[in-house]
Amino acid sequence: MSTQEVVASLIEAVRARGVTIPEKESPSLDEEDRPWFVSLMLSAAGWLAAIFILAFVGVAFELFDLNSRATLFGVGVVLLAGAWAMYYADDQGGTFLDQLALAISIAGQIAVAWSVLEDEKSGTLICAFLLVLQLVVFAVMPNKRARTLAAMFATMAWVSTVRFALANGHGGDFFLHGPELQGFDPWRLIIAWLLTWLPLLALLQWMTWRESMWMSSDLRDHARPALAGLLIGVALGSAFSELFALVEFNENVIGMRIGWIALFPLLSIAAAMFAAFCAFRMRSTGLAGFAAFAALAHVARFYYNFGTSLTWKSLIMVCAGAALLGAGLLLKRRAAEAAGAS
Repeated sequence: MSTQEVVASLIEAVRARGVTIPEKESPSLDEEDRPWFVSLMLSAAGWLAAIFILAFVGVAFELFDLNSRATLFGVGVVLLAGAWAMYYADDQGGTFLDQLALAISIAGQIAVAWSVLEDEKSGTLICAFLLVLQLVVFAVMPNKRARTLAAMFATMAWVSTVRFALANGHGGDFFLHGPELQGFDPWRLIIAWLLTWLPLLALLQWMTWRESMWMSSDLRDHARPALAGLLIGVALGSAFSELFALVEFNENVIGMRIGWIALFPLLSIAAAMFAAFCAFRMRSTGLAGFAAFAALAHVARFYYNFGTSLTWKSLIMVCAGAALLGAGLLLKRRAAEAAGAS
């Protein structure tokens, strides 16, 4: 029995038990799986085709002197409409059209954002517009990958919007680095971190714990990409909410003594590990691995960028390792008890 037949019989069995909506169409499956290198070449071909299309548009702009903001906005809308049409027509999930539509969609978003924000100076308005743009793309694009990326970028745009709003529209001391870090107010920045990320963490938890509810409804077409994009954003984007330092490696930052606030990046590690836990509950090894990698990246940034003594860093690593080891042993014991009870 082929994979498609097995999946079809499984869907029918699930429908017979009333778990999914009977009227919902079965997911389309390719008749045969392509080798990974063929998919890779098709993806590269899609991006190459998009580059030629965008190069043609650029040449047309120069030849016909179409440099107005209205024209750029119109071109962006046309590119987004073209990407939507490609996604809609590509109901079989072809790699070439999928990647071509993705590249054109990104170009369209850049064109629309540039035409609207070219002369804008307020960081709050810039990030708020980008947030709205990503939400529109998420709602409109009929493609799971496009929605996932839009949800991820919307998460990061939300972080930046809140950050700039708290700084009255400009970076100010939210981009302090080097000697400028001396004398800032850490409590205000920690409160800003909580206001930024607590709503996202609560939403991530709710969507993960309520997965069975929205998966059995039409909401799953948007909820699954939203959850995946939010998870990626929480795992990786928490670095954007460390409002008191740029991510840079130079003599002004590495090892600089900034007191107990040096422990602040541990919040990013905790957020990434929570994202990994949610990915585990989603049964997604890929997202769990990405979140774990992001946590390791936060550990490296904490260890090298922020100034505490080597002794304190070692103690923190020991405590974190002991906590993870204890959690692993507890999970192993629960698994053994569950196996014994069954």
